[in-house]
Amino acid sequence: MDLRRRLLGHSWAQLALTLLIVILANTWAAGTFWRLDLTRDRLYSLDPMTRALAARLDKPLTARVYFTAGLEAPYNNHEQLLIDKLEDLRAYSKGLMEIEVVDPSSSPEAQEEARRFGIEPVQYRFRSAAVTEMKQVWMGVALVYGDRQDALPAVTVLETLEYDLARALKHLVSDDGPRTIGWSVSFDEPNLFAGGQTPLERIRATLAEEYVLKPVELGGAGGVPEDVDVLYVVGPQKPVSERAQYQIDQHLMRGGALAVFLTNTKPDLRTLKPQAVYHGLDGLVGAYGVQLNRDLVVDRARNGMVNFPVRQGKQVVSVPLNYPLIPKAVDLHKEHPAVRGLNEMLFPFVSSLTLAERSDGVEVSVLAASSTDSSGRIRGVQTLDPGAFRVVAPGEERGSQPLLVALSGSWQSAFAAREVPRPVIDGQPGDPDDPGARIREGAPARLVVAGSADFVANNIAFMLNLTDWLAEDEALIGIRTKAMPAAALEAPPPDRARLWRLLNLLGGSALLGIFAGLRWWSRRVAAGGAA
Repeated sequence: MDLRRRLLGHSWAQLALTLLIVILANTWAAGTFWRLDLTRDRLYSLDPMTRALAARLDKPLTARVYFTAGLEAPYNNHEQLLIDKLEDLRAYSKGLMEIEVVDPSSSPEAQEEARRFGIEPVQYRFRSAAVTEMKQVWMGVALVYGDRQDALPAVTVLETLEYDLARALKHLVSDDGPRTIGWSVSFDEPNLFAGGQTPLERIRATLAEEYVLKPVELGGAGGVPEDVDVLYVVGPQKPVSERAQYQIDQHLMRGGALAVFLTNTKPDLRTLKPQAVYHGLDGLVGAYGVQLNRDLVVDRARNGMVNFPVRQGKQVVSVPLNYPLIPKAVDLHKEHPAVRGLNEMLFPFVSSLTLAERSDGVEVSVLAASSTDSSGRIRGVQTLDPGAFRVVAPGEERGSQPLLVALSGSWQSAFAAREVPRPVIDGQPGDPDDPGARIREGAPARLVVAGSADFVANNIAFMLNLTDWLAEDEALIGIRTKAMPAAALEAPPPDRARLWRLLNLLGGSALLGIFAGLRWWSRRVAAGGAA
């Protein structure tokens, strides 16, 4: 009887302990957030930088979700995914974030409130068994943080949702004003501010969300404006004057970041003849330790495509062809912040770079290089006909070539021992600068050099990352790259592809045959032992 009583007591004690553990576990879980994310890049977890932004909240943040209920595909689950992402943010906000969900479809007051936050309805096509009609629906969220506010006007793309929320959150919690990006416009460079549906317009529109963009006139009085933090010099088509070079040099000397994308050879696809470009900046970038060579890098295995005019009967049509003079670089410095998340870059009509040996403490990083096994460089290219590059040309130098480099450190001015060029105003020399204003020894700065101006429009994701790195504002780079599509698988060489096909066809049967043979042999051994 005593044994039965003890067993019953143990059972009640186990039940009480189980209930206590369940209560304590639920109490702990209510105030603790965690997630198991086994994806390679942790796509379904908040980036550490996003968590850090949420943790910087020091007063209440209200997220007001204005979403029309009952949307059909492809937006039927957008509201829930948006709320899930906001819930993730709230878990790291130290209890300072609240989420409110409003359907403004039938409430004029809610619609007016949403518009005050900058949220506007979007056109949406509803379908039913009887009719298809266009309606206005709401798909936005407003973030209110004290006297500051920001909004996502239309959550139509989920891939960039975390980046969009993090960018808005950064605006709210940061006390620093936006950095200024300058773009040289004095020497027939591609115009970032021209508008239109172009890749440069996509870059401009995205950068304008984070930075102040400013066209920079070079060659006149003064210098690069003091408020310009990053200066881009992209593809000047005529010689850059000595005065303009001096202004660029002094911008770098005072610690401003500089990115130089230069084209030595541009194509004429109508005549298939190369045209030399003389920008005059070889000496300036050479003074900083980067030599831009007068050659073209060729890659016959890894390259991009270009539309070539091809005669078919009596007609001439444009046909996309893989083109060796558009190398596809896959040898990237993936540890560098500007290259994070990228797998390849296209370099149309790119010249190679030669780096000087350094002993001045400047840190040099080759961000992209052509492939070791299939690329080379050619001097004196006479034709752009794809057929001319099917075989290795006489004098072609084979091997990997640096295509894009980043440097960090301090330089001596390229004009330290030269006379300061005088400004040119209305075609006439202006008054000389104050000699005491010249900077001969530079402050720490960042410099990027590439031998292709067309690279800029063909690598938008990199250009966004690069601008953040040059502006020393790298907080959002890792978040942006999570939205980039996975790299496509490259087709293996024909001999290796044939081997894989044979393995796929015969591998399973071979393994079954081996297993059956081992099984038969083990049974025979067992039978012999029993006998």
